[in-house]
Parts: sequence; structure tokens; C-alpha cells
Amino acid sequence: MRFGGFRFVRRVKKCRKEFLNMGIHNQGWQKIRSVEAVDTPLAVGTMDCKPSYAHNVASSIIRGLQIIVAAIGANNGVVQTRLYGGRGSGGPAILIADITWTLGQMVCLQDPQTQESSDLQRYADTAVVTMYWPLDIKSPNSGNDMVCVASFDGLDIDWIAAEVLTLTNATKANIYMGYFG
Repeated sequence: MRFGGFRFVRRVKKCRKEFLNMGIHNQGWQKIRSVEAVDTPLAVGTMDCKPSYAHNVASSIIRGLQIIVAAIGANNGVVQTRLYGGRGSGGPAILIADITWTLGQMVCLQDPQTQESSDLQRYADTAVVTMYWPLDIKSPNSGNDMVCVASFDGLDIDWIAAEVLTLTNATKANIYMGYFG
């Protein structure tokens, strides 16, 4: 059985290149937001819309989301976040999880998104997750002085928002999102 020899191989390579250029593969870390002061939590009366600090997600190609935190702060500093997601350009804001991140000893010398020098000092190495999402949220590297990642299935959300509720022994926190298709 013959597949057209060289033409078949060339076509497979072309399809692979087109597939990768569609953005299906991992695009690295994207900053959801950077904060130097805690947020005023969304009130019940304002949860019916997409927060101004929400980050769009390409839900048609993304299935899994990962969250990490890098911060300026002391070892064992704490950053508490509340994650929301939503569909469409409006809302409602759907509560995904409350995550308490503890900063560890792993040094952050470069911004995870830009790979440029950064004032960030350390990554969170521990995540304590209170889930409100219908599927599991996992943080398998929690508590080992390495980067801790909270991972979950995005369930076709169109945007994600990270509210920062507390900064303890931390003066700045950047929340990043990674994804896989």
C-alpha cells in the first residue's frame, strides 16, 4: 500500500504546523493580574457581570487551566485568592475556588510570562484549596519548596478572574494562568 511517499510526509508536516499555529499547544504563562493591595470582594449585587480585571480564555481550545503565584514577600508569606469564571462577555461570575497560597523558598528571578528580569522574589509552594467547582482542583506539588500549581478543567469558561483577598508578609502578587488543550 502506497501513501504517496514524499507528498504524504510533507502534508503531515504541513498539517502539524497548521495545528500548532492555531494555538492548541501550550502558550506558556499569562499574567491574569498583578496586585499590590487587596481587592474589595465582589458583592452579591455586582456578581452578575464580568469583573473589569477578568482575563479572557480561549474556551474553544482550552480544556485544562493551571494557576501559579509569584510574589514579593517573605518565605511563608501568604496570598489568598478567590477565582471566578464565566461564560460570554457578561456574567454571571461563577465561584471556582478560594486558594490560600504560601510563598516558599523557590526564587523567582524572571517574570514567568515575559522571561524578563522581575522584582518578584519567590513562588508559592503550597496551595490550600476550597473548591466550589463541580470537578476536582488539584495541587500535586503543594508543600515541597517548588512551584505549586493548582490545576482544573475549565469546563468551557470564557474568562477567569482572580480576586486577591489577603496579602500577609507580601507586598505584591502576580497571578498567572497556563493552559493545555
